[in-house]
Amino acid sequence: MSNDVKIGVAISGGGHRAALFGLGALLFLIDAGKGRQLGSISSVSGGSLTNAHFGRIDLTAVEPDEAWAHGKQLASQIVRRGTLWAAPLTYLYLVCIPLVIVAAVVVGHLGVPWATASAWVAAILLCAWLSQQRSFVAAMAFDRTLLRKSQLSSLCKRVTHVLCASDIQTGQAVFFSSDFVYSWRTGWGTPGRLRTARAAQASAALPGAFTVVPLPLSRFGLPEPRLPVLKPPRKFMLLDGGVYDNMGSEWLLGLKDRLREGTPPAGLTAVSEVVIVNGSAGEGVSARSGVTIPVVGELLSLLAVKDVMYRQTTAVRRRLLDVRYRIAQYIVHTDVGAPRLKSEALAGTTVQIDRTPFALIDAFSSGGDDFAQRARAALEVLGSQTRDLWNAEAANNRAVKTTLSRIKPDRAEWLIRHAYVLTMVNCHVLLGYPLLPIPDAVRFSDLVSG
Repeated sequence: MSNDVKIGVAISGGGHRAALFGLGALLFLIDAGKGRQLGSISSVSGGSLTNAHFGRIDLTAVEPDEAWAHGKQLASQIVRRGTLWAAPLTYLYLVCIPLVIVAAVVVGHLGVPWATASAWVAAILLCAWLSQQRSFVAAMAFDRTLLRKSQLSSLCKRVTHVLCASDIQTGQAVFFSSDFVYSWRTGWGTPGRLRTARAAQASAALPGAFTVVPLPLSRFGLPEPRLPVLKPPRKFMLLDGGVYDNMGSEWLLGLKDRLREGTPPAGLTAVSEVVIVNGSAGEGVSARSGVTIPVVGELLSLLAVKDVMYRQTTAVRRRLLDVRYRIAQYIVHTDVGAPRLKSEALAGTTVQIDRTPFALIDAFSSGGDDFAQRARAALEVLGSQTRDLWNAEAANNRAVKTTLSRIKPDRAEWLIRHAYVLTMVNCHVLLGYPLLPIPDAVRFSDLVSG
């Protein structure tokens, strides 16, 4: 591979599960010497925690040991206390609502009708206001545990770190980076003094769990979007980036077209290869018996619909990516240079959490071409590691809940190891990246230790 090739990485949503899975993939890329070729890392939701954390160092120049030490800060934080539940403000927030209700009850026992009525009106209004602060509390927790009150503009600019959220008014993705804020409807703006944690939290604002994050367009030097409506919105109303694209790949796939729109930031370039790290929850059968309960079932049905839509949009993107990978392989091996084919080609691989390293090896090892040779070489590196072991660990990893609370050390260790080995095998077989000795268990264990 030429060092001129620019690599794009996308890290999906999925809470701390996706954050640790993305961490394992990045550590392999740095170990393989690919850091200097990184052009852009995009992310949504839990993946944005990893992306923002690594945006604090220059991945194009970092040494592997330094990258592992930086990754240890993230992994050990998730293992020890998590992020949202590691901040005292979270617990203070949870205590406030029952305290407000208790105060209203106490006033009610005084037996003064007007005071009782006033206390309950005030309590209801205050509880309503507090309920709308969930996203703010989460952003403060990210600030305290990982991002250290950094501003978005301070992220390293040698690699474009892009945190993706969804604007529910325009129905479009909004992309936050150190040099820009961009959406298709509004064009290019600047991040101003927006904190990294605020952008990361907007990217991770799972509907229902967190509230909408309103951010004025004028804050980023953006005009009102030109929409066919009488009153265009003046604010972004942001929720989880996974609402639009839970794999975080949209930024990379449309980057060439965006560079022809308006005046993009200087130095922003397209990527020619992608590594899509999908730590989304694996597909499965979920019991939904509660949907038949009157009233409650309506809400449960909506939540079930949300889950189905998340899965389906991800499945469609995976199929599109696979087609584009195959076109790129076809062009390389047949030397067909049709412009239409070239425009659709995209070299890359999708690292899927429900797959084992043997999946791609089995698909390619029986042939006689370069792919087959590399697949057989990867099989030798796996050595005595059994299919049963990897099948069990892949199943366990995909079943980890989408959460911002702590993850047990042994599971965190396997999430990182799984992504590291799977990324190495996929990238070696399909893209010719280096095949490395698998780090021993002690190194992964040290990564998640306090």
